[in-house]
Amino acid sequence: MAMTCLILDDEEICVNQLRRYIEKVPTLSLKAFFTDPNEALLYLETDKVDVIFLDMEMPNYDIDGLDFVRIMGDRQHYIFTTAYPEYALPSYEYNAIDFLHKPYSFERFMKAVQRAKQLLGISIRDDASATDSYMFIRVEGKLQRVDFDDICWVESERNGIWFYTETDRFNSPLTISDAETRLPKNQFVRIHKSYIIPVSKAEVIDKDTLCIRRQGKLHEIPIGDTYRKEFINSIGTKIMKK
Repeated sequence: MAMTCLILDDEEICVNQLRRYIEKVPTLSLKAFFTDPNEALLYLETDKVDVIFLDMEMPNYDIDGLDFVRIMGDRQHYIFTTAYPEYALPSYEYNAIDFLHKPYSFERFMKAVQRAKQLLGISIRDDASATDSYMFIRVEGKLQRVDFDDICWVESERNGIWFYTETDRFNSPLTISDAETRLPKNQFVRIHKSYIIPVSKAEVIDKDTLCIRRQGKLHEIPIGDTYRKEFINSIGTKIMKK
């Protein structure tokens, strides 16, 4: 059972960030996303979701986040998002599940999702691949087993994606986003629009690149600006500080 959700934020960049986060969680199902609160209200007249990720301040429209909640009443549940911390207190007056202060990390997002599942009584296995050690991908009409421990990186190209292992590589018609949702979140991280890597195989990390050893050679892989913060968060506990 997946927890259904909707995004309402008047900034498209914020909508897209949330969409990327949601795509990483197989047990979340994004039903719709809007930048216009009036369109969201129309949608919710006939459809309902488990939780709404709701921006608090939407200056381009007459309706802000609190107005939206007042209109909807207690028919929905909310995780509020905003760049303004002063909204935290009033948000909880409206029974908010959680309050995400922009910019927030994927880890903080997941804490809000976990809280929503607990409060809504939704029993969901958070990572369907957590106890698995392999997956099957379709290669030239056949199913090819790929062990997670063997993957050096996943790379997106025009004709699909390539799974690079220590000894071979396999082409698949999957998208990079498909691969991201199927690989275990505790082992793999997307570092670029075209690359997913196993965190444990990153050997040398620079500001804009990292290196992974394959077939005895170090291969340089770019780190995209959009994904850098999340990647650094994923290795934060492994960084030795002074």
